Amino acid sequence: MNSSRSTLAFRSLPGLTLALLAALTLTAHAQQAATPSAPAAPTSPAAAPAPVADPSGGTGAPAATPAPRAARPPATPVATIPRDAGPWTPNDFSKAKPELPSLVVAGDSTAQTGDPAHRGWAALLVDYFDPTKINLVNPSIGGRSFRSFFYEGRWDKVVAGLKPGDIVMIQFGHNDGTGNNVTNANGRPDLGGLGEETQDVTRADGKVETVHTFGWYARKYIKDVRDKGATPILMTTTVYNRWNNGAFARAGSNVNFARQVAAQEKVLLLDHTMIISDNLEKLGQTAAWPLFNGDNLHTTTQGAIANAEMFVAGMKALGIKPVVEALNDKGKVIPAYQPTAAPAVPPSSASTPSARGTP
Repeated sequence: MNSSRSTLAFRSLPGLTLALLAALTLTAHAQQAATPSAPAAPTSPAAAPAPVADPSGGTGAPAATPAPRAARPPATPVATIPRDAGPWTPNDFSKAKPELPSLVVAGDSTAQTGDPAHRGWAALLVDYFDPTKINLVNPSIGGRSFRSFFYEGRWDKVVAGLKPGDIVMIQFGHNDGTGNNVTNANGRPDLGGLGEETQDVTRADGKVETVHTFGWYARKYIKDVRDKGATPILMTTTVYNRWNNGAFARAGSNVNFARQVAAQEKVLLLDHTMIISDNLEKLGQTAAWPLFNGDNLHTTTQGAIANAEMFVAGMKALGIKPVVEALNDKGKVIPAYQPTAAPAVPPSSASTPSARGTP
């Protein structure tokens, strides 16, 4: 399903049509939230605010035990909706029922709970699943890359909570860089590429960290999940709200690296970049504008709803039985994603991702 470019082809189902997608809420959110007053839509691609240099929503902590992160103010004023009151997907396994499979999302600020101007898609998964059939766990946190999520011990906590039958969604890339300055004090950048190269870095606290490549971290995450008898699913990132003369730019971060690792490791790939891009192309630039805040990467709660529903569409296309069977009525009416072209996996020798967008 990871096509380099395809046209969104949703099945026609009662209660869910492309018209609803164009209405921005994608399903009948009128039961939960009134449509907010949207920011004025740009009249041309040049009218969109320039993206900022920090797509993550925060700075990676240099120490193994990070200090609490201060709340980040919205990049632009964002209208709240009733859905902003919660509830949200749990952030840990404390409420997980051991007899049920768990669906876990490990990612950055584009998946985390966040705030109305930085709402992550995985925070909304509680709207689409029956809690008597599956546990939902979302330890995603802003400013993290494969490297920093691992270094801070967050990944170890995920692995410790896993059991056979669980499903783990792995979505990093926005903060991983492309091999640029691994000595950066924020502790985020991986080494470029997919190989076994390493570089020792002395961190601000004096500790020495061995930094690996994007591919090495991705392979480790996949192996750790498999070793627990759980199922890893690699994801490409969410997208930047960028348009070129009315055409959506389809830009994520380290997208091709993720696709290559998935192909090499024979692991399932949910191509979130592709699915979201297809949806936004259908919506058009004006209708897509309220889904993002002013930095052109982070989503409002409306945008998080859209990306969550594109996730559900992608999981249906993959046919992940424990997930599909656990959908509630709201989740069941979302049609499966249907690409129209065969996936195009770039050659493994590529050293930089062609779809990498500069934050």
